[in-house]
Amino acid sequence: MPLSLVTPFDQAHERLADDGFDPPPPDKGWRGHLADTCYILVKAAGFLASTYLMTLGLPLLFFLAISGGDVELFFAQLANFADRFLGADVERQVAFVDQLKFGLIGLATLVACLRLPAFLCEINEGLREEKL
Repeated sequence: MPLSLVTPFDQAHERLADDGFDPPPPDKGWRGHLADTCYILVKAAGFLASTYLMTLGLPLLFFLAISGGDVELFFAQLANFADRFLGADVERQVAFVDQLKFGLIGLATLVACLRLPAFLCEINEGLREEKL
């Protein structure tokens, strides 16, 4: 009598059939792939635009928070900032602008990283709804 050894790999097909495994949908052609690509590009453009708007709003929120919500104090701080920037020499202005760019790009990257999982789930759900 031969020894028959059954491994989990031998039973994988049977298990998938029992677990409600759905076979992949038929090929949708180039138009379906183009539609999916356009959907992803439109959603990604909206994601990037909203991320950059959030990033530009965070410094405004910061200055409003340190002014205690007082609009007059907020504009006084903003005027002080602008006067000091305009009063500085060109080298210091360039250095400040470079630091500001670096900070805003870093902040935008942080905001995008925090929002990315929700964005990917939204894309996944949108593509899944299309297939149903």
